[in-house]
Amino acid sequence: MPARRREDCEDCTAKPVMRCGRCTSTRCAAHELQAGRRCERCEHDWADEATTRRAAKLLFAPPAAILAGGLLFGLLLPVSVGGAIGAAVMAALACGTGVAAGTGACRVVDRNARAMFLRERAGGLPPARLLPSPRHR
Repeated sequence: MPARRREDCEDCTAKPVMRCGRCTSTRCAAHELQAGRRCERCEHDWADEATTRRAAKLLFAPPAAILAGGLLFGLLLPVSVGGAIGAAVMAALACGTGVAAGTGACRVVDRNARAMFLRERAGGLPPARLLPSPRHR
């Protein structure tokens, strides 16, 4: 018998074997989540936050690339082979180093964002309600 869709499964609420680590929705054995994954709703939230992560990459990658490429260019300038060919090789090395540094910065942002997402936990208390004071009734 094929497994039912998650929304139609009574076992997910009646006989849970696990919970989503973020929103604490329960899951049965047939719908158990893989390691490093969250429920569909939480993963949808992760996908919705992609624009924020992209903006963070745009903030961190260019300065890292410029700094790394500029440092390498400055270090290699005194030892460069003279002429146009030597300058082209040096510029290519500096550009390649800049691209590698920018890529590394993007990976760091992605890896840290995913780790923080997986560490998020549901609040232990329900949302607070504001009740009227008994003196002002």
